[in-house]
Amino acid sequence: MLVRKISLGFLLVVGFVAAASAAELRPAVTVSGETVTLGDIFDDAGNAASVVVAPAPAPGTRAEISISRISLSARRNGIGWRNEAGLTHIVVGRSGTTVPDADVAAAISSAIAAQSSALPSSSVLQIDFASGMAGIQVADGDEPTVKVEQIAFNRRSGAFTAILRAPANDMLSPLRRVAGRAYPVTDVPVLTRDMQPGEVVRQQDIDWVRLPSNRVGQNIVTSLEHLLGMSPRRPARAGEPMRVADMQPPIVVGKGTQVDMSFVSGALTLVARGRALESGAVGDVVGVLNIRSNRTVQGVVEGPNMVRIDAPGAARAASLAHSGSPS
Repeated sequence: MLVRKISLGFLLVVGFVAAASAAELRPAVTVSGETVTLGDIFDDAGNAASVVVAPAPAPGTRAEISISRISLSARRNGIGWRNEAGLTHIVVGRSGTTVPDADVAAAISSAIAAQSSALPSSSVLQIDFASGMAGIQVADGDEPTVKVEQIAFNRRSGAFTAILRAPANDMLSPLRRVAGRAYPVTDVPVLTRDMQPGEVVRQQDIDWVRLPSNRVGQNIVTSLEHLLGMSPRRPARAGEPMRVADMQPPIVVGKGTQVDMSFVSGALTLVARGRALESGAVGDVVGVLNIRSNRTVQGVVEGPNMVRIDAPGAARAASLAHSGSPS
């Protein structure tokens, strides 16, 4: 009976040592919770799997855990692991939910704007992160929100450093530091295709680009009213900012074309046929040759091939038109 007990005990010890020796350390792991356990870093930690080795890094970040710390925790909990690979540390990452860069940028922009009100009225702040992205994450299941706790902004260079809390309303959430550059930009309408004089700009011909505000002069078109329904004075290229002077209302009276001249004097209205001596858009003043009288008058373009002759020349023009037997 004694021999059987000794043999059984020996087999249990051998089995435990064999199981312990079978445990392998993972050199890099990713966790989702707030702690790193032996079960996270060993592929077979057995009953010790729930033992905490170290706190987990902030969501979306990585940290190192030294081998000495791991070895101590493993020995204390019956894991007979040996560092045969000569590791000095392992890397632990923590998964999370990304806070959209646009939300982070908006929070930083608002914080900067609260400090500096001297921005062009048509401008917004462009936020460029030093690393190309904010990289802010919250723990899985948390609300992906962010709050600016502190910010330092250099108005001359645009450089900023911000201390952020995510989630925004969790006072126990870790603080994160991001840096970058902020500068005012203006949204500018541009053409989506090359256009020629005489073509009319429609809604589908317009796109928007964002430019640094210091590159947008007062003569640059920044609103649709100076572009929609207008026509370029000279060939215009797609994607390039337009100057106000580059655009004009569409030409509705062409040089050399026949037009209807309306003469108004009090209750009297006469219509005569003429030939435009120059091109013009609605509202332009153009010279018109009365075909019957062979006299030249000045009129205001009212529409396609329509010119209005106003007072004080209206009476004289009406007389000329009448003597010329207008049609």
